[in-house]
Amino acid sequence: MGISSKLVSVGSIAAALSFSVNGAFGQSAPQIAGRADSLLHAASDYLASASHFTLRAEVWRERVGESGEKLQFSRIITLEVQRPDRLHMNIHSGHVDRGFWYDGRRLTVLDARQNYYSVTPMPPNLDAALDAAHDEFGIDVPLVDFAISDPYRNAMARVQHGRYFGLSTALGFQCHHLAFTQDNVDWQLWIEDGPHPLIRKLVINHKNEPGSPEFTALITNWDFTERIAPRDFVFEPPPGASELQMRPNPSSNSESSGQPGTSGQ
Repeated sequence: MGISSKLVSVGSIAAALSFSVNGAFGQSAPQIAGRADSLLHAASDYLASASHFTLRAEVWRERVGESGEKLQFSRIITLEVQRPDRLHMNIHSGHVDRGFWYDGRRLTVLDARQNYYSVTPMPPNLDAALDAAHDEFGIDVPLVDFAISDPYRNAMARVQHGRYFGLSTALGFQCHHLAFTQDNVDWQLWIEDGPHPLIRKLVINHKNEPGSPEFTALITNWDFTERIAPRDFVFEPPPGASELQMRPNPSSNSESSGQPGTSGQ
């Protein structure tokens, strides 16, 4: 749910989780409140069952300076998904203007400020393509945990505790407030009450990093009804754009690197 180290950047949601099996030898069984588990399951199933969707999010993340000073930086993210093999994302801030296109065969990354782009072959479905982008090129795209085929399994892979804190307001919506604990992060979700269990807010605390920086995503708009135009998933180079080779760099951090294939800040 925006927390997989293989699939998202939380530092976009960055470096929070990897796929694993809970209850392995030497680990205690996770303690998850039934209400928290059922609500997360419902929200995940709602996403997984959608053939297509579009979202818009305002994302805030903290950076901690050497002196301990905390600074917040914001971005606007738009994400279009058509299952099982189409994705388009734009990331815009005062520092970054980047686009990502996956058309079932290739991933294209555009740095609009520098006017260069990179293209590389990818596996023929979203889950495999996003894993390959991370493993081969260090690309962690924010919020793509919402696009994968099994958001619930991904989100719960390393959860140790889960709690339910009742109803509260997020972005003007009455929401269920959930909180989950892992070794490296604590994360919270606000899920809209009612027949459409939409995630409206996500907060991730990187508690083991210096200064415990936080990532916050406010999902300001969801659209499951309007069909997405096929051309939205097709990249067309801007006038004068230069193509650069996408360099393998599995250790790169998508929030700090400036090379093609990262989301940046």
